[in-house]
Amino acid sequence: MKTFENEPISEKENKKIFKYEALSKKGNKKSGIVLADSDHVAYKTICKKELIPIEITKVNRVSSKISLEELLMFFMHIDFQLKCGLKINEAIDTFVDSQNNKILNAKLLEISDALKNGQSLNEAFKNSIFDNVVSGLLNSAEKTGNLSEIIANILAFLKLKNEWKEKAKSALAYPIFITLVAIIIMWVCIVFLGPQVISLLKDNNGGEIPVLTNFAVNYLPTIGVSFSVIIAVIFSCLICFSAFKKFRRKLQNYLLSIPKIGSILKKIVLWNFFKILQIALNSKLDFMKSLELGIESVEIEDIKSDLEKIKSKILSGHKIFETFSSSKYVTQSISTALYVGESGNNLPDSMRHISDELYKEILRELEIFGRSLSIGLTLFAGGIFIFILSSLFLPLYNYIGVMQQ
Repeated sequence: MKTFENEPISEKENKKIFKYEALSKKGNKKSGIVLADSDHVAYKTICKKELIPIEITKVNRVSSKISLEELLMFFMHIDFQLKCGLKINEAIDTFVDSQNNKILNAKLLEISDALKNGQSLNEAFKNSIFDNVVSGLLNSAEKTGNLSEIIANILAFLKLKNEWKEKAKSALAYPIFITLVAIIIMWVCIVFLGPQVISLLKDNNGGEIPVLTNFAVNYLPTIGVSFSVIIAVIFSCLICFSAFKKFRRKLQNYLLSIPKIGSILKKIVLWNFFKILQIALNSKLDFMKSLELGIESVEIEDIKSDLEKIKSKILSGHKIFETFSSSKYVTQSISTALYVGESGNNLPDSMRHISDELYKEILRELEIFGRSLSIGLTLFAGGIFIFILSSLFLPLYNYIGVMQQ
């Protein structure tokens, strides 16, 4: 083990992340991370925890963003701890102590350390695991002093986002399961039962094999394997390339053009946009700053470009509801709600009403889409069973009938 007792403390300002393994006084093995200027300082910090360091390793920084599940868990914890009276950096520290994702912990410790060193919430959270929308909302909370309220609003938003994602997963789960079961049954019947049926018919039916049976046994497995490989390659490419923002945006623009999927995707983007507008306006941000945060959250290039045009028109003096009404993505009901909100000087309530209605539509359309998909794939599964009956069991049944005569 490398020791650092006689090494000078580094003068570097930028702290590094160190992963360690150590022994407690009772001899139990412990592991964790610390933030320090150098390995020497990391060693001293670990010793202060009454641990004996065994191994200390510097962790290379990664730029990956936090997942929705982790984000939800984080804000649930922060919301609870703030209500208990802790400061936000203290709440972050307690969250780090409560979970085992070392890379996430390291990034959160960086944020906590920045707050302890006097940086603002916006500075500490910017360019971290959190996107610019979250850091912008936290910045507004810092200026207005209503941090606890904003955290609660962000948490409510994330819970809704997680809810519709779970609805989408459940809508797809059953039809996909039915299809996979049907394909597996067909595959088992053709691969294991098919050759025996052909052998039986050859031996006892004058060598005559029905065309459908011959196709199912001799050609369908090869076609099935080839098709499966092609689908797997396509999905693998989509997953790999989706990591690149440019490709992901092109894919999203393509999905937007597909009737049912495009309608759901458009409503999800607009719901996300108007919900962030509502939270930002409730945070006492002015409308233009709130609009910028909302636009920042939009990834689909066509919709983002449309919203940028709306922003430019509002800056040039046009009314809010008029500019939104000119958008091809904004419905009449949204325009009406914006008109009522602008006329009554109560835009936050209008944004809440719009986002609530969009959310109901998203859940309704997901349910309809899932039901339609279930019907379509159930019919597909039924077609597979009919094919199996026609190609394998019907010739076998006819053969048994002839033999009984």
